[in-house]
Amino acid sequence: MYFFAPGDKLEKAGGILDYCVYDAGNFDGSASCKRVKGMDNSEREWIAGLVNPIKEDLASGAAELALRAIIVFQTVMTEKQNEPPERMLELMLETAKALINAHPAMAPVFHLANKAVLAIDEGKTTSEMIEKCQATLDDYEKMLCESASKIADIAYDLIEPGGLIFAYSFSSTVISALLNARARGRYFRVACTEARPSLEGRKAAARFASGGIEVVHTFDNAMGLILPNCTAAFMGCDCIARPGVVNKVGSWVLAVACRELKVPLYALSGTEKFVGDERLFEFESYERPGTEVWDEAPKGVRLLNQQFDLVSFDLLSGLVTEIGVLKEADVEKHLRKYPVHDALKLEKVVF
Repeated sequence: MYFFAPGDKLEKAGGILDYCVYDAGNFDGSASCKRVKGMDNSEREWIAGLVNPIKEDLASGAAELALRAIIVFQTVMTEKQNEPPERMLELMLETAKALINAHPAMAPVFHLANKAVLAIDEGKTTSEMIEKCQATLDDYEKMLCESASKIADIAYDLIEPGGLIFAYSFSSTVISALLNARARGRYFRVACTEARPSLEGRKAAARFASGGIEVVHTFDNAMGLILPNCTAAFMGCDCIARPGVVNKVGSWVLAVACRELKVPLYALSGTEKFVGDERLFEFESYERPGTEVWDEAPKGVRLLNQQFDLVSFDLLSGLVTEIGVLKEADVEKHLRKYPVHDALKLEKVVF
């Protein structure tokens, strides 16, 4: 298998990056260094084009986007299956980084990308790389689907018959749980708001209605008018660590309102959304264009379009996962260390 030599710097030659790779078969470190053509701009643009629909999708949840990211990896492997192993590694690393940068707050996308490149790294030939990576992608897809199913069964007991459930933003896990409960014969209504500026609340409302659930839908500022009538509130989340859960902006306001009104608030999430504390705060650097908030705003008006909130565990009634309903005290033991590919590790900030 080929590896990038630690500390090697990429040199630009003729408009294309050249780099040195070493054949792992030469254990003496002798000069089997060979020049391999790096990616040109057209290949980066091709990968960016595959990732862009995911990057621009602000209406889907983290698990749903991770499933779509699987297709991106499969496309790269299929289209580039005749490339040598070192090129396949480079292409998959570029794809992984593009997907993570598209939604840095979404843990399932990060874990998928990390697992994919770790699997690629284990292969010696391109065909072996593809085989190992495809097996990893299949396992991850199966895990996501099984997790959502288990969470739906656990959440069923949290839905009061005849009650009104508030569902915030769009979460495929929340959608699955509520549609499952309705399919099992439990009658209840759902209230939701638009979730501006991306309006993914409308997408959620349409999904609920298509599943035979009566929906009350309104604008975000009317949240306080609806919540006093709710028996519980559900929200998804994009990543979880010791400080709390990260979800669509507005979740903190929802959490504080639920606390004041004594409405139980549950975050529904698979354990694949657990991350280290350092990666949790990646959401703070993610800001969308201000024009999504106000197109053609007057001069002198600065537009803020942060997409995510941090909700501490003390504001939640429980974290509903595939292994049960967790409280804040339970979270620590479920935070597991996981290997991260060197190319995907965060740079340490030095103050």
